[in-house]
Amino acid sequence: MNASGKPSAASRRSRITVAMVAILGLVTTIAITAGYSPTSDRVVVAEFSDASPLLVGNDVKVDGVKVGSVTGMSVVDGHANVAFTVSNQALPLHMDARVEVRPVSLLGERYLDVYRGSSSAPVLPVGHVIPLSQTSQNTDLDQVLNVFDNQTGDALAALVTVLGQGMQGNGANMAATIKALAPAMTDTDGLMRILDQQNSTLNDLVDNVEPVAQALAHDDGKTMNALVDSADHLLGTTAANQQALESLLAQLPSTLTVARQTLGDLTDTANAAVPTLRAIRPTVDNLNAISHEIDEFSTAADPALAHTQPVLDKAQALLDAARPVADELLRAGPSLQSDAGSLAPLVTTLSGNIDHVMNFIRGWALCTNGSDGLSHYFRAMVIVTPSIATGLLPAGGSTPTTTPHAAPAPTQPGLPGLPSGILPTNPGPGGGVTGLTPQQESGALQFLLGGGS
Repeated sequence: MNASGKPSAASRRSRITVAMVAILGLVTTIAITAGYSPTSDRVVVAEFSDASPLLVGNDVKVDGVKVGSVTGMSVVDGHANVAFTVSNQALPLHMDARVEVRPVSLLGERYLDVYRGSSSAPVLPVGHVIPLSQTSQNTDLDQVLNVFDNQTGDALAALVTVLGQGMQGNGANMAATIKALAPAMTDTDGLMRILDQQNSTLNDLVDNVEPVAQALAHDDGKTMNALVDSADHLLGTTAANQQALESLLAQLPSTLTVARQTLGDLTDTANAAVPTLRAIRPTVDNLNAISHEIDEFSTAADPALAHTQPVLDKAQALLDAARPVADELLRAGPSLQSDAGSLAPLVTTLSGNIDHVMNFIRGWALCTNGSDGLSHYFRAMVIVTPSIATGLLPAGGSTPTTTPHAAPAPTQPGLPGLPSGILPTNPGPGGGVTGLTPQQESGALQFLLGGGS
């Protein structure tokens, strides 16, 4: 640093030198760690189930560009380990990298097509072997041809011959067509890569479809034919009723709305029914005993029910006979109602003095129950005394008494408390026009008719 406080030129040079040495050392360390120098190719090993069409020296391509070559092949644990180089420009490779053996042309030459993997996956470390699950081999044309029998092979050969004749002189057109199809082929290649990545899923799909295909192919395809006929009939019926189906679909929203409202009401009804169901739970628990008792009752009632028909017939006859009487009573109803209203006070009075009425009837019967050789006779006993004879006269008669303080008239024997005169002017409390209580009147009547002692 000079006197002005700024760093000197020698100091700046030394700092730049130290920074360059540090950067060079970092680059060297990264190169040593990755196993290659900044200008060298990286050797990668991939496992293949069969690498027989591949040869040492075949090209290695990434996105159609050559980036290396096959350097060696060896057999390890029943599969082929193929070593190949990848140039620095094609790196890095990732853990989900894929390698496929593809044909260069129909002549049989092969090359390795490398898919570097997704950038989100970890980088493939040095020495890591790409496993069998991430390698594949393209199907050769001779493998396809070997599948066909002789007739099919001859027909395919004829087809190839005709195609060759058709292609004669049309190379430029074919080249233009291939050039126009290049984007589509690129997309197809991406699709094939995706399908290859989903190989296990496709295998599962094939395994699941195989039993269905076998079942449909059973009995020479009759089941499949029946299924097709049923589908054809269904589609034909649907097409014939298209208008009705469209009308039904148009009404479906309103129907769903009504159904939703109905379900809401049903939910409310169910919630309201919960307390009732809980209340009848004890009865439900006893339904077995109740049904047993009902069964016993029905068994006991069977004989009675068997004899009810004659009783019902008799009751029907009685009802038929009573119908005229009921009609007559119905017509006489207003008169009977008026008469009943008039008799109500009498019935009420008789109900209150029913004992006296019954005693009168009993006494009268005793008076008339005697008979002789000619007929029945009426018997009665009458006791006449001077007091009774004078008592028959009205009170306050014409014969005056000279004694200012005459003694009270004696009462009749057997009729205590009977006053002078039969009809007193002032009846006592609780008495009738005779001046006697109901009990006294009943006793006097019995005495007169011979019912008393």
